Amino acid sequence: MPDATTEPGTGKPDTATTKSEFRQWIAHLPFLGTATKRLGDYDDNLMGWALIVPWFLWASVFLIFPFLFALYLSFHEWSIISPETPFVGIEHYVQLLTSDLFWQLLGNTLFFFVVNVPTQIVLALGVAVLLDRIVRGRALYMAGYFVPYVTSGVVVAVVFKWIYAPDGYINQMLAVAGTEINFLGSTTWAMPAIAMMVSWKFIGYYAIIFLANLQSLPETIYESASLDGASEWQQFRYITLPLLNPSILVVVILSTITAFQIFTEPFIMTSGGPNGATKTFVLVIYQNAFSYLEMGYASTIGVVLAAMIFVISYVERNYVDQEVSV
Repeated sequence: MPDATTEPGTGKPDTATTKSEFRQWIAHLPFLGTATKRLGDYDDNLMGWALIVPWFLWASVFLIFPFLFALYLSFHEWSIISPETPFVGIEHYVQLLTSDLFWQLLGNTLFFFVVNVPTQIVLALGVAVLLDRIVRGRALYMAGYFVPYVTSGVVVAVVFKWIYAPDGYINQMLAVAGTEINFLGSTTWAMPAIAMMVSWKFIGYYAIIFLANLQSLPETIYESASLDGASEWQQFRYITLPLLNPSILVVVILSTITAFQIFTEPFIMTSGGPNGATKTFVLVIYQNAFSYLEMGYASTIGVVLAAMIFVISYVERNYVDQEVSV
């Protein structure tokens, strides 16, 4: 694809030339090229379709079709070792929603959600505000906070499993005070311990999202507020927070999805124990699908989980839009 020319005197890319070159490039692509020749003088709609079709194909293969197939399986009894898939109607849904396991999973997940989402938002926003005030070495600090997020979840889980162990780093420090906590072997401490670890892992990622939004805010607003006598807290409360509405919404929804889809950490660190204290929906889906070979029932749990995430994300979207802007 040829390089775009620039507008005279501005140094900026010539938009019309760029579009023309992009259209010529599309015309040589298989299928799309044939279509463009038939259309002749086509407009910007074709460019839009050319950009969205690859994503739509990806989403169809990896998102839409798997969900529809899972929805189909949820109404059927199917084991990997059996080719038959007898229709069972809503039997799996009744079995799930009337079981004690479902309510245990829901309780564990809601605890993780209530602890993690506010913690991650508050700490990530605090880190972002501090990074925004740093001029020299900001990139280094950003990289430091971002490293935990890009580190493999399995690696992080294994490291923290050692840290939380009875002879681990934390208990070695507690031993100085004459106490000890069985973090991963206690029904009281297991889920909070995992929640703290996950918060630590994701804070840097969410802080980068907040920081990008903070650096896009116009300085003139704060200068005017200072001249009017507004304190730093008043500027943060009545100017910064409302203007951070888009990034807050993104972080709330992403952290919610993470809370409901947590799998790696409890799988590696506790296998859902002790006594089911760290069992989660995705962990039980994995166990039913690959340990018990109950694909139909596992798909039912997946569909119910997807529905819950959708409903909660929708409610959060409307709530954040209304409350943060107040």
